[in-house]
Amino acid sequence: MSVIDTAPTDTAPTGFPQLHPVFAKQIECLMKGDMDALMEIYHPEAESLRFQGSSKGRDGIRELLAKYEGLNMEFVEVNEYVHSDDMIMTRTTLRVKGEEVVAFGAYVIKDGLIWRVFGCDEGGVRDWWADDRSDRR
Repeated sequence: MSVIDTAPTDTAPTGFPQLHPVFAKQIECLMKGDMDALMEIYHPEAESLRFQGSSKGRDGIRELLAKYEGLNMEFVEVNEYVHSDDMIMTRTTLRVKGEEVVAFGAYVIKDGLIWRVFGCDEGGVRDWWADDRSDRR
């Protein structure tokens, strides 16, 4: 297992804070589609909580993230972002199945790895895996 240097960085010349190294690594792994590298940044006791339920451990989180692969998700922009040594909070615009969605996420870092993750879409819970319907809320 690789250990990531999680010392937060200063702000970029634009005034927008640079990403926490763990969050930057997560984005890199997702963009490359490297699920094995992605799982290395999750703590063995990690837990992800969403309104649809929780996923526990690396296997549970791997299963949850694998479901997202078929949604044709595209990153649009980071709307808001803040981090400390052991916490990250972000509001990001994504395109999911062609629809722009603003998502909120919060992370707790333990031992340099993602230990807890909380996330949701603004505007209500959606079942992206349900049959195509005009109203997915």
